Amino acid sequence: MSALKLDLEWRTTLMTLLLFPGLIALGFWQLDRAQEKSDIALRERDRAQAAAVTVAELRSMPTAERAYRKVRLEGHYLADAVVLLDNQIRDGRYGHDAFGLFFDRSSGQYVLLNRGWVPGDSSRRSVPEVAVPAGDIVLTASAYVPPGDPYLLAAEQFPSLEWPLLVQTVSSPALRELLRKEIGENLLATELRLEPREPTGFRRDWPVVNVSPEKHQGYALQWFTMAAALAVFFLLRSSNILSLGRSSGQTDRPADPPKEKEE
Repeated sequence: MSALKLDLEWRTTLMTLLLFPGLIALGFWQLDRAQEKSDIALRERDRAQAAAVTVAELRSMPTAERAYRKVRLEGHYLADAVVLLDNQIRDGRYGHDAFGLFFDRSSGQYVLLNRGWVPGDSSRRSVPEVAVPAGDIVLTASAYVPPGDPYLLAAEQFPSLEWPLLVQTVSSPALRELLRKEIGENLLATELRLEPREPTGFRRDWPVVNVSPEKHQGYALQWFTMAAALAVFFLLRSSNILSLGRSSGQTDRPADPPKEKEE
């Protein structure tokens, strides 16, 4: 029986050596991402089910520990203070996330409270009028920590403070500095999002940024499948395995019976 022989053609071998480890690495990277997203989803669920913390308690936590925490607020909105986050699309329609400056009495802190989405003028000739509730109120919100730095078309500049204030991101240092000139240093750095059941809000179906773990697992399967296909191609191209298979099939086939000689 013939033995398996390798005939390494340099271009095929080089391509396999370069691509195969990379495909495997990409597959495991996607599995790591899937585990990361599973951990985030579990942490979000646990924190959403936990009791609400105060603004003072939230402020004492590291930034990474604040995400998804429920927060209890008791105080009032700053009159006329409206910050509109630009270019927020819902169902194909242009609009804004409307923020209010809420003063939390127990902590003495102002917070940027995202009250939800409002439709806007796509021609940008005007901004929506957003009413600011008056009087003391008790609310529940959740802390939002963005996954990365926002993308800005250009550095924001604010010559003066005029309400409503149109911004590209609520986490820009320029905005924070402008607000601190108005209300002092007591401004919480973390964005809070008004809970869906609370009053004084608008449309609150914020887009989910995190991709599901199943999607990353699907990507990992694709990378591993490509690696397997490359390995099969290399084996077929660089060995005699096909000829071995054919010869084995011919050996196993029963021999034809001898023909009788014609008289």
